[in-house]
Amino acid sequence: MTEVRVSLTNDFINPSLACIKPVQIIDEAKPNRVLRLEGADEDDLAATTAVTKPATARVTLNDCLACAGCITSAESVLVSQQSTGEFERMLSAAGAFDLIVVSFSAAARAALSVHCGMGLRETHGRLSGFLKSVGCHRVLDCGVAAHLGLMQTAAEFVHRFRGASGAAASSTASAMPLPLMSSSCPGWVCYAEKTTGTAVLPHLSRVKSPQQIAGTLVKYSYAVSCGIAPERVCHVSVMPCFDKKLEAARDDFFNPAAGPSGCRDVDCVLSSAEVLELLEARGHESLAAVPALEPDVEPPFSALAAGGGSFTYAAPGASGGHADFVFRHAARELFGVSLPAGPLAWVAGRNADLQEVTLEHGGATVLRFCRAYGFRNIQNVVRRVKSGRCPYHFVELMACPGGCANGGGQPRPPSLEGPWRTAAVEHRLTEPEETSEQAPLDQPCVQAMYAEGGFLEGGPLGPSAQQHLLTEFHAVDATAMNPLAISW
Repeated sequence: MTEVRVSLTNDFINPSLACIKPVQIIDEAKPNRVLRLEGADEDDLAATTAVTKPATARVTLNDCLACAGCITSAESVLVSQQSTGEFERMLSAAGAFDLIVVSFSAAARAALSVHCGMGLRETHGRLSGFLKSVGCHRVLDCGVAAHLGLMQTAAEFVHRFRGASGAAASSTASAMPLPLMSSSCPGWVCYAEKTTGTAVLPHLSRVKSPQQIAGTLVKYSYAVSCGIAPERVCHVSVMPCFDKKLEAARDDFFNPAAGPSGCRDVDCVLSSAEVLELLEARGHESLAAVPALEPDVEPPFSALAAGGGSFTYAAPGASGGHADFVFRHAARELFGVSLPAGPLAWVAGRNADLQEVTLEHGGATVLRFCRAYGFRNIQNVVRRVKSGRCPYHFVELMACPGGCANGGGQPRPPSLEGPWRTAAVEHRLTEPEETSEQAPLDQPCVQAMYAEGGFLEGGPLGPSAQQHLLTEFHAVDATAMNPLAISW
C-alpha cells in the first residue's frame, strides 16, 4: 500500500515499493508464512521453519521523483543517468566532448545563494570557479532562455485568445482551447500525461521549458557558432527540481539525426542540492572556500551584464513569472491597456498557493488568470477544466507548494526554516542591488535572435521559433501504469 505523507510546507509523495510499476511483471512464489500459536515452544517453532528477518526496503531517487508521484522502472533507469556520478563520468571521459557547458536556473542559483549566505553574483562566480576547476568550459545562466520562453508563451496565448474569440487569421488558433496552461513544470506535465489524457493535454502550452530552450541554444546555436558539432557538446543543467531529470530524458528532446548516435538537448541534470554534494565530494568545506571567477557573459545566452552588471528578469518569481508576464502582454496586445509597474493585484483563494488576478475593461472582466501550486490546487483546476467550467484564460501550474523556490531538489532547510527559506529565495531573485527588471525585447541578445538572419528569425510565431522552441505532449495509457488517483 502506498504511504502518503503531507506537511504544510511540502506535499511531495513518499512512496512504498508499490509505487514503481515494473516494465515486466514476474510471478514469484510467495514466501512461507509462519503462524505463531500462543504458548508454542520456541524449539518447536525453530524445528518447523527458520524465521529470517526481512530486509529493509529502501526507496531512492531512482525509485521516485519528488513530485511526479509514480514512474515506471524504465523511467527510473533514465533518472539514474542524471546524477553526480554520471556527471563525474562525463568529466573523466577523455575525448568524448569538445565543450562542456553548465547552465544554472535562476531559482537554483538563488537557493544556493541563500544557503551559502552570499550574493547572487558572488555565488555565480564561485560556482564558475568550482565547475571550471573540475573540467567544465563554460558556466552560464538560463536568463535568456527564460526570456525566450516568456515571449513564446505570451505570443501563444494571444494567438489562442484571438482564435477563441473568432479574431484569429487562421483556423488553427480556434482548435487550441482556453485556458492555456503553463507546461514548464515537468512534475505537472508528468501528472497531466498520465492522468488527464486528451481532455487536458490540448490546453498545455507547447513552449519548451527554459531548461530545454537553453539546451537548444547551447547545442544548435552556440556550438555551431564555435564550429563544434552538437553531439560533441555536453550540456549540464542545474535545476531546483528532480523532475527536470526526467524531462531531459524525454524522447521529444532527443535528436537522432545529430551525429552517429544522436544527441540530447540536455545531457545531465543536477539539482542545486547535488551541487553541494559534489562540492563536498571534491574536498571543499563550503562554496566560500572556492576562488571566484568572473562569470561567462558570452551571447546569446547570459542575462548577466559584464563588468559588475546585474542579473535581469522579465517577471518576478522563482517559478518563471509566466502568469505575470503573459497577463501584462495580453492586456497590452489585446485591449491596449498598459499596466503600471509593480506587483500585480493577486488575490489569494482557499490557500496561499491558489491566487488569481483579473483585468476589468469596458465594464467587464476580460482577462482572468490563475496561479495554482501544489497537487491539491492542480487537481481542483484540472477537474474544472475537464467539466468545462474553468473560468480562467491562463493558469500557471507548479507541482511544488510554493513553486520552484521550494523545489524538491533545493537544499533542504530544517523544517521550521522552510517557509522562511522559500521567502528568502524569492526575495533574492529580485534584490535591487544585484538584479533588475528588463523586458525581453530590451535584451540585445534576444533582439539578435529574433532579427533577420538570427537563430529565431521571424519572431515568436515564425517558423524558426516554432521549430526550435516548441514541443509535444503525449497521453499515457492508464492501463499500462499505476494510477495517480490520489485524493488530497
